[in-house]
Amino acid sequence: MKTLHYSFLALLTLCISGCDQTLDGFMDDWNNLGVAGVSVDSVGPQRTDMLLASPCPQVEIVDDLSSLSDFPEGKSGSDANLVSKIDIQNAESTCKLGSNTATVDLKVVFKGTLGPRAKVRATDKPFFTYPYFVAVTTPSGKIMAKEIFAASMTYNGKEKTHTYYENLRQIIPILNKDVARQYRILVGFQLSPDQLAYNREHMIPSDKAEKISTGAGLSRTKE
Repeated sequence: MKTLHYSFLALLTLCISGCDQTLDGFMDDWNNLGVAGVSVDSVGPQRTDMLLASPCPQVEIVDDLSSLSDFPEGKSGSDANLVSKIDIQNAESTCKLGSNTATVDLKVVFKGTLGPRAKVRATDKPFFTYPYFVAVTTPSGKIMAKEIFAASMTYNGKEKTHTYYENLRQIIPILNKDVARQYRILVGFQLSPDQLAYNREHMIPSDKAEKISTGAGLSRTKE
């Protein structure tokens, strides 16, 4: 399990473009992180309904950044050119509250899918590493910290899909227990501008996904 201990000293080095940055500013500043113009609206507030009554920090998957599709350089983003695709299917958490800290155990579930361009030979065992981030915001929406990790997948034999689980422990400094649930933990992929544009063109927003019974708050790719 990877442990992220967000001490007040550590936060000084983990802040994104300064600790006074708000969630709005964070989303406006994705250009500096390899992602352009993700709006606050793209953060799925209904993805963790069951946590709304919980005293723990809320975990949210950023809708626009919940999927990563990989295509060969210079090729169009068509199904025929797909190398691989990975989605964040779910993020579950439990927490233990101290007087000034919240220890959050986070389990992130990834599902990978191979495309037609994934293999050169039928016997190949493709290996991919996908960058994703975990960010923490304060009750006022300020970004406290952001860390980038890698979800690594190896496809064996005739495997066309693969599920990967990542367990993270985050120790977050909080003002007090009463406001712990007002902190947010944001999860998403670290995308290029082209990958983000592809997502926005092909993904169904979470509010519409609910109406077609694909699961509350989960974005789904158009068929």
